[in-house]
Amino acid sequence: MSKSEMLLTSALDHAKELGADTDFIRLKDLKIYDCEGNYSENPAYCTYPCQSSIKYLDDEMQKVYDAILATDILFLATPIRWNNHSGLVQKFVERMNSIENQNTWFNNRMIKGKVAGLIIIGHVDGLQHVAGNLMNFLSWLGFQTPDVAICSWVGEYDEDTVKDWDQIIQNKYTMEDLENMVHSSLNLAYELKSPCSSKGLEPAKH
Repeated sequence: MSKSEMLLTSALDHAKELGADTDFIRLKDLKIYDCEGNYSENPAYCTYPCQSSIKYLDDEMQKVYDAILATDILFLATPIRWNNHSGLVQKFVERMNSIENQNTWFNNRMIKGKVAGLIIIGHVDGLQHVAGNLMNFLSWLGFQTPDVAICSWVGEYDEDTVKDWDQIIQNKYTMEDLENMVHSSLNLAYELKSPCSSKGLEPAKH
């Protein structure tokens, strides 16, 4: 299991402790075809269900669509790859065009009242670049971001990844951000479901 997955699992475990039902999807375990760029030919061809899901019977992106449409909160985890998010996350981003285009072209916003947070780790600069790109993407989809929307860790320049996990869990700022991201995401999701309620969770204090 990668370090970004391990940190995501920690976030999900904390959410469970606070009473949330959680699900974990590992994109690399699914057969997901590339976006075929139907939008660039004609926006009306970029539909939901996605044309690739219809065309390729073994495409499993629909499992991701179903999970996103059913959830109240999405935590997306990625390593930094050459100053960007991973290629696997980029494939996910491009395949989400079919949902975003439902609003842009067909005036049917499919993502409403949902919250998103990010987990980003790596050994090189690029954290803010990755966060900015993905937050922009999530915003276009219709997700709202909580007060603390990002948990991150950037390692030393020696790139000795063997010692990463010990350094991550010992970094009080990363672990505090993780806890606060979960708290603030649950708070915002609760407010979106029950706008008249003042119930909330206290931020982490260390």
